Amino acid sequence: MKLFTRCTVLLTVLIMPLAPVLANIVHVAMGKNFYAPMAVTAHSGIQQNAGWQDVGQPTVSAATHSALTSELNVYPNPSRGQITVQLTQKSGIDYKLRLSNIIGQELRIIALKPELTSAGLPVDISDLRAGMYFYSLLADGKVVATKRLVLQD
Repeated sequence: MKLFTRCTVLLTVLIMPLAPVLANIVHVAMGKNFYAPMAVTAHSGIQQNAGWQDVGQPTVSAATHSALTSELNVYPNPSRGQITVQLTQKSGIDYKLRLSNIIGQELRIIALKPELTSAGLPVDISDLRAGMYFYSLLADGKVVATKRLVLQD
């Protein structure tokens, strides 16, 4: 038997019986929702995972909820250095646009005022290198939405 086949068979024999046990100790976090294994059932002497259950509920504040109804458009995408930011927003909430590079470094923060952004606010980003960037809409300091922006040469 070849070495690869021997190693594969050995790993299968050693790891496969442990898979149900390992699955029962895994907790997956997704945002503010936390999922945990449901009750473990015994079937033919082997423990099996019965599925996942939601053990946490997301909380949405009033500011976040009203910000979700706001609509942000950044165009053109892909861009060559000039973008237009358009936001239909609710008054009474402090909106900002955060521009970050692919590794999360904050490059710019732009305050979005209702009188400037409803018709479209031109922004010059021609000093940035070509590549992919992320822009996030912040409402009262909390990230409401994040999307990507491609900058071309």
